[in-house]
Amino acid sequence: MEAPRLGAITALFFRSGSFTLGGGTTIQAVLHLELVERRRWLSAAEFGLIYGLARFTPGTNILACSAALAWRLGGWAAAVAAVVAVSLPASLLLLAMLDGYERVRALPWVAQAISGALVAVVALIAVSSWKLVQPYVAKRRWVRIGVLTGGAALALGTGALSPIAILAAAIVGGLVLDRLGVA
Repeated sequence: MEAPRLGAITALFFRSGSFTLGGGTTIQAVLHLELVERRRWLSAAEFGLIYGLARFTPGTNILACSAALAWRLGGWAAAVAAVVAVSLPASLLLLAMLDGYERVRALPWVAQAISGALVAVVALIAVSSWKLVQPYVAKRRWVRIGVLTGGAALALGTGALSPIAILAAAIVGGLVLDRLGVA
């Protein structure tokens, strides 16, 4: 496969950041669809590795993920272009929306509309999460999925561990499950 051109990479990240509602997780789902499933510029394993490593970075993980995905496709210029393309339009839109919200926030229907949008975001996050787990489900790694997902959800839900500690524990847990031969 021929490497994608800088313009094509930038356009893809621009569309993903500008027209995807729901934040980084839904942008990740769109990028997975475009980069792995439609264009086949990256394998599912490459995408998963980059996304997983980006979750370890401080700050906005989708920017780190976008930079790394684009760098893998086109080097440093693509990484910089992707970060600007995925973030600047949405940031400008958010500022405009916030200004508009300040003008109408006292209206009763505004709170109801925001409530409806939040419910839709939860669905978008669930679908995005499924896309990441799906290759492991296809390999019938049920015990691994159950133990690691359940442990992470429990630790996060109770506040027992920080997200970084949960990710570190999941890495160790994955290694232990491999050593034990647990699928």
